[in-house]
Amino acid sequence: MSKIIQREASPLEKQQCLKWELWQSGESDVFEYTYDQDVQFVVQQGEAVIHSPTNPPVTITPGKHVTILKGVQAKWAINSPVANRYQYV
Repeated sequence: MSKIIQREASPLEKQQCLKWELWQSGESDVFEYTYDQDVQFVVQQGEAVIHSPTNPPVTITPGKHVTILKGVQAKWAINSPVANRYQYV
């Protein structure tokens, strides 16, 4: 089972996510994070590739809805600064 799920965000999700928390990568090129709970986000800007031992690499770009499940150990390779609207689920 895939632990990082990506798809195009619906118009309603793009509108609703504006109420969610904002996360920005800043100028980082790479960072690692282990998810201790499920999270979903909609990419607002930028591009990155999320690498994980449990998933093929996932490239995220604006307009994508991404869900990352609890327990994923992710390494983000940021190609251009990323901004996401996220919430824990």
